This record gives sequence, C-alpha cells and structure tokens, in this order.
Amino acid sequence: MSAGRIGVVLPSRESFTLTKSGAVALCARDFANHSRFRDRIVIMGAATCEYPDVRYLKFEGWRRWWRRARTAYMIAVADAARAQGCAALEIQNRPYMIGPLRRRLPGVKLALYLLNDPQEMAASRTAVKRRRLLEAADAVWCISEWVRARFLEGVDDPKRRVTVIYPGVQVEAPAAAKERIVAFVGRVIPDKGVAELAQAFALAAPHMPGWRLIVAGADPSGLLSPWRERLGERLECRGQVSHAQALALFARAEIAAVPSVWREPFGRTAIEALASGCALITSGRGGLAEIAEGAAEIVAPEDAQAFAEALKRLAADPSRREALRKAGLARVGARFDIGEATERLDGERARLIGA
Repeated sequence: MSAGRIGVVLPSRESFTLTKSGAVALCARDFANHSRFRDRIVIMGAATCEYPDVRYLKFEGWRRWWRRARTAYMIAVADAARAQGCAALEIQNRPYMIGPLRRRLPGVKLALYLLNDPQEMAASRTAVKRRRLLEAADAVWCISEWVRARFLEGVDDPKRRVTVIYPGVQVEAPAAAKERIVAFVGRVIPDKGVAELAQAFALAAPHMPGWRLIVAGADPSGLLSPWRERLGERLECRGQVSHAQALALFARAEIAAVPSVWREPFGRTAIEALASGCALITSGRGGLAEIAEGAAEIVAPEDAQAFAEALKRLAADPSRREALRKAGLARVGARFDIGEATERLDGERARLIGA
C-alpha cells in the first residue's frame, strides 16, 4: 500500500456486519465510498467487516492481559498507521485516543470525529480536558451544531479547528408504495422513547383504523412486552434488522417516529426516514432539531396524550403527510446529501494532508 493513506479508526466495539452495524461504522462506510480519496482510505477496527465495498483492516490479537483494553487498542492503531503509511488518522468518537496517538505519531495528522456528547465521554468531559484535546488534535469534526456547542462550552477555538460535518444519505425518490405504517428503527432502550411511542400509539390506535406500529430493533430487556399484549397485531416487533431492511421499512412507511427523550447528538435514522419519503414525528431534542426544522411534527414524548393527538392528526390528514414528505426530501437534499457531505469532509481532509 502506498504512502499517504487516510486511516479511519472505528471504536473497538463498533459492529460492522450486514445485520448489525453501528451508526459510526455506517457513516465511515458512506464517507469512504463517496470520497475522492477513496483509494487512499482504509477503515480500521477490531470487529469483522461484512461490507465488500470498503478497504478494511481488522486488528487481530491486539489485546494484552497486562494492558488496559483501550491502551492496547491505541497501540494497535499506532502500529497499523505506521505499517500502512498513514498521513492522517480520523478517530471516530474516541477522544481518549488523541493524546496518546499524538505522542506516538508526531508526524501524522489527527482528526477526531465526534458523534456523541463530548461532555459525557472520557478525555473530554471537562472544559480543561477539551482544551487539551484541541491542542493535541489537528481537527475536531462534530456530527451536529449541538455537539459542536457542547464541545466548545468553556473552550476557545482561535484556529477554527472545530467544525460541523453532517453525515449524509443518498437522496432518491421512494419506489415502494406507502402503507399505513408508523415505523421506528433503532435500539429499544428507554432513551429512544420507544415505550412512549407505544403508549401514544395505543391511545391513538382506536382512531387510526388500518394503521400499524412496526418497531425494528432488538429489545433485550423486554421494554415493549406490555404493549405487545395490549396492541396485538397492531404492533409488530421485528427485532434486529439489517441496514437494508431498515431502509426498506422506511420506504413502505407513511410515518416514521424518532421520539428520543434524551438529547440525541444527531439522529441518522431521522434523515434516512426523510430521504425515504416518510412524514417524520420527533422530539426534536439535541441534534434532532437541526434535522426537523420545518420538516417534521415536534412532540414531547412524555406527554402521551399530546403525542397520541399528533399521531392521529397525521394519520387522518394525507395532505399534511404529503407536505411533510416534500419538506423532508427538500431538507435532506439541501443539507444531508451524502455527495455534498463528503465533499465538505474531503475539503477538511485535503487541508490536513495538503492534497
């Protein structure tokens, strides 16, 4: 492999299989495939990659019983960067790696791509730590303006190293016929507001004839078990699905729900739903507000009655759903198109490596 490669480093626990891929891995794959630097990009990680369309380096035998896992993983990354002749490393969502890698790889450009709240992550929780991080990194890319604001809280950025790089999706007109489906895709955990969605749908269901709620996501704790019995055939829980199956569900659904009760750093499923022609209903919290502006119904998930009323209104009003579909497609095309998003990232890459 030639010198001047760009290494994209996944978190050590990030899944990258066809049936289970994390948002970090999916973003890395999309950016690699659409990049003008594609032939120079190698994605690195500890998991097995089942996607044949990316150049991937799997770390083998990197764990050492006498080292902390994060230290051993960082050393594996540093060794691989030297072996691959990397001019730059893009560290995905792991601030703690920047400082040690700077000391081990003084000649390599280091960029950190933050996809979560930096104030809840190791090595960036405090303003002091974020200042140190900014001194060590050549660039900090944030998945949303909300994440950028959280990083810069109490931190000056005179060199303008902290910028927003939105992820993107392929914008295509949906080919499938729409059905009376409210779709949720993601982890079935309390933070995602899935129980609140099920409660609201149960309240609205008598006024939504023919509509079903389909949830695509593993439910290891049985969060939806009480609602399966109550809703019967009106609730379909599909468990873990592949990314392709999730997109196929959005393509069929009239309505998509992203009702996160926490401050979502971004919300990839929200832009995928919009790009699939769904009418979106969301909490708009955290980075979701940047997606939803003018293109979605905003609800407070904890207010079950108000949430149910919003579902009923959308279900009963095809013209409102059509207006949201058009607004959503326009929103994605203007801000979250994968081609334009990658072009922006490539500009940052070029600035780092002088290409």
